[in-house]
Amino acid sequence: MAGENRGKNGEEDLYRAVLACGLAGAFLTCLLGTFGILAVFFFKRELSPPQGGTGCTLPVYRSFLDRYLITRDEDGFSTTADVSRLRTFSFFVHNKGSHPVMVQLEMSPDGATWNSFEELPYVLAPGEKQLLVPQYFLRYARIRFRNLVPGLSSFLDVWFQGQS
Repeated sequence: MAGENRGKNGEEDLYRAVLACGLAGAFLTCLLGTFGILAVFFFKRELSPPQGGTGCTLPVYRSFLDRYLITRDEDGFSTTADVSRLRTFSFFVHNKGSHPVMVQLEMSPDGATWNSFEELPYVLAPGEKQLLVPQYFLRYARIRFRNLVPGLSSFLDVWFQGQS
């Protein structure tokens, strides 16, 4: 009987040991799995950019100023702006001279073939200012200008400002 009891007790002890190991293993697996999932979740959130985006980047701002552009009877032009990487941009023109001038936004796909593409010409009286924003997109943009009255020159300041 003593041997039978020992056998029974041995089986029960073995059963208890296996059960304890199984429970401990299951607990550790669950715990490690939870930590693993949390770690992946938190680290992935911090390291990966949002869906469809490129992360948190600040917009790029681009600006230049053409000062004292002298108008003549023939067309003159501001500095050409490559706007291909900009989300929005505009030109601001100020007639700083004493005679009226005509200004117009022009655009080009290649920097050589220019057209106004239905952008309106504006007449700027002395001291007058005008904001020009294109209604279409092409890679390059500039301002075309000339004297309104032949022989009566003026001068302009042209600002370009864009943001990506």
